[in-house]
Amino acid sequence: MTDPAQPAAQVQAFARKAELEAALAAAPESHEARTAYFEFLGALSSSNTGLFWVNLPELAAPLAARAGTPDLHELAKVFLNRALVFDSAATPRRILVLGAHAGYGAVDLARRFPRAEIAAVEPLPDNVRLLRMNTAPWPRITVVPVAAWHNRALLAPMGRFQADWSVRLSDEGLDAYRVLQAEPVAGILAGLGWSHADMVVCDTTYSEREIFNDRAQGWLAALDVLLVRLYNIGTPTGAEVVAAALPAETFEQRKLGEFDLFTRRTPHSAEPPLPAALHLLRGEPGLKPFRLSEVPQTSWGFFVFDSHSCQLHPSGTPGKPSRAIFGVTEPGYQRFVAGLSHAGIVNAYPVVFTVFVVRNDGTIAAQADATVTPQQTGRISLPLPAIEPPFHIVLQTEMVAGAQNHRLAWARWIGPRLV
Repeated sequence: MTDPAQPAAQVQAFARKAELEAALAAAPESHEARTAYFEFLGALSSSNTGLFWVNLPELAAPLAARAGTPDLHELAKVFLNRALVFDSAATPRRILVLGAHAGYGAVDLARRFPRAEIAAVEPLPDNVRLLRMNTAPWPRITVVPVAAWHNRALLAPMGRFQADWSVRLSDEGLDAYRVLQAEPVAGILAGLGWSHADMVVCDTTYSEREIFNDRAQGWLAALDVLLVRLYNIGTPTGAEVVAAALPAETFEQRKLGEFDLFTRRTPHSAEPPLPAALHLLRGEPGLKPFRLSEVPQTSWGFFVFDSHSCQLHPSGTPGKPSRAIFGVTEPGYQRFVAGLSHAGIVNAYPVVFTVFVVRNDGTIAAQADATVTPQQTGRISLPLPAIEPPFHIVLQTEMVAGAQNHRLAWARWIGPRLV
């Protein structure tokens, strides 16, 4: 039977959701505002089914959650209770998330470790669907749709404890039910092209014994940080197997909420944290403003491609070069780097590419240029001067002196960025 009040109630609920999101955006560090938002989402989730979106001020893209499931509980663990936040001397550059579920932990790790590559490993098809959706805006996250195990095998879901969050897998079920591909950690790393992982997060519902049962596994020797949820069933228990794989003389162990945290006493990857490479052309979620000057007003005058590259077509008017101007507000960068490409036909005229570092008062602090002929490529690498932000990076293209036209001068900046 249809409830005639339902549409009005839904409109009212989503209006309230927008109010709470606005309050949290205005006070992103307010635990009270964050708690009120998650309490409302919990009530929304418990009285509906279907997908809904969660907007958090620290993330530039929303996260999807399934109403009527434990998704909201798991999301709150990460973004309300900070389940994966810890202090460590290590600076992980490759992070393996085993049991990535809907991707909430992987997204939080990508935000907190801006130079790390992250592999999100998850075998259950419905989880993988949501995992791909939530991690799509984060190019440093790779989804691996398999289960982690001690060997290559086909697994069967044998016990379901919480929707698609807590599902126990087994390699002993009937062949008809063994449909989930499993790989050892070494095989997962090889498939990624990784020699090792600096950090592993493991929440695999009773599979920790199978994953850590071989102390001779090479990936353990390179591991600096393990965050593992221990379920402690069977003989030996998961806690005993993991403790044997990560001995106390090498790793310090402590509790972190529902997880056990193991940190190498002398980490391999302990270099000081560096800022993430700043791509001037942003492929990640969120808008980054910039300005154009003297660019031809056509569809090919300026466009972004491959997320971080652009075509900046010369204006063709002497003394009025085409420019793209980007503001920089973050410190810590040492160099500007970019590839260059002239994609025009062979008999087109060469293009001069120039980059300027411009102080806030409009004076030029540094510059570099390169001339590229048709069908050729080049590169600019410019050390940044010792100036404090804010400042501007200006990308400029113009025709070489004496050029008679600017037709087919397809001037392209490939991945311009600060490192």
